[in-house]
Amino acid sequence: MALMEELVEEVLLRFPPTEPASLVRAALVCKPWCRLISGRRFHRRFREFHRSPTVLGFLCHGLDKGGYASRFVPASPACPPHADLGRWHRHTLEARHGRVLLCAADGSPHLNVWDPVTGEQLPGLTLPVGTGPLPPLPLPAVWNYWMPGRWNAAVLCAASGGACDHLHCRGAPFLVVFVGDDAGQISLFTYSPEAGSWSEPIFAAPASEYGVYSAPTALVGNSLYFMIFRGNSMLRYDLITRKTSVIDHTPAKYHDPTEPIMMGDGGVLLVAVENYNSLFLWSMEENPNGDIVWAQIRVIELKKLLPVDVINHCGFGFIHGVGILVGTNNGLLIIDLKSDKVKMVCEGNIYGAVPYMSFYIPGATLLGCL
Repeated sequence: MALMEELVEEVLLRFPPTEPASLVRAALVCKPWCRLISGRRFHRRFREFHRSPTVLGFLCHGLDKGGYASRFVPASPACPPHADLGRWHRHTLEARHGRVLLCAADGSPHLNVWDPVTGEQLPGLTLPVGTGPLPPLPLPAVWNYWMPGRWNAAVLCAASGGACDHLHCRGAPFLVVFVGDDAGQISLFTYSPEAGSWSEPIFAAPASEYGVYSAPTALVGNSLYFMIFRGNSMLRYDLITRKTSVIDHTPAKYHDPTEPIMMGDGGVLLVAVENYNSLFLWSMEENPNGDIVWAQIRVIELKKLLPVDVINHCGFGFIHGVGILVGTNNGLLIIDLKSDKVKMVCEGNIYGAVPYMSFYIPGATLLGCL
């Protein structure tokens, strides 16, 4: 019987994380299987076996009859119940390591950190809450930090230097990094629940008329990257040394003024820039002298791939290991970079979206898994 249980566990470990409901069905077969699947050992081994979390859904920004709204669009029928909260008037900045960073719909940096898997909804409010609102930033109200397009922020696991494999950061300490510019300089602040307050500002770079670009950040190794100066430069923050540096040029300089997006992929920083209905993909490399160089790795002809009824596409995003998100007047699309196939995620006037990735087993709370 012990051998049989080991064999059953090895089979269940190979269930695809993209179909989380299949594990729930397996748990209902018999009590031994239920105890096996609900155990912490199985959950740990399941994450270690598959390594890469799956896309559970998309936090979409768009317009409806009530005006601006965000909503969670499940990637499969088995989505976290706390994530589907209808529409709320908050803006999603980004999602990383199982957490989502939200700000006020008016673009001001009133920040919340939310876990869609375990988060709860306050009675009578349409605001998702998990760890709740962060304390106010220590900034004068007259500073440009409070203006849209003058600041950005990132959320990530607080462990750095290889101390965490990020397979299950839920419940572990997190870190929020805020970057904003005023007339004189770009400054950086950090927040952690352990400290309970924001750090003193760190001088990051001289300010410019273009400010800080509010696109999702990129994490590569121990470095966190922010787009600044309208995407023509990047700010790099070393999470270990806590020092900043500026990369003075990005692939945006090779194209007309646009809004590039970036992503960390396998230890490499990727940047995508649109120019005349073509999406150019670039990778950042460092030569032996320590100089930054950019290599163009691909060109995607959007007109050939997008449906003919798409009039406007106004937002892009990366999905790690999957492809590129495209927000359009007709809905949210995914371009698979391996097959060049295009898939419709949801309909509506979507101008931006953030993918949410994590491991999740429906009914885990009932099974005693969380």
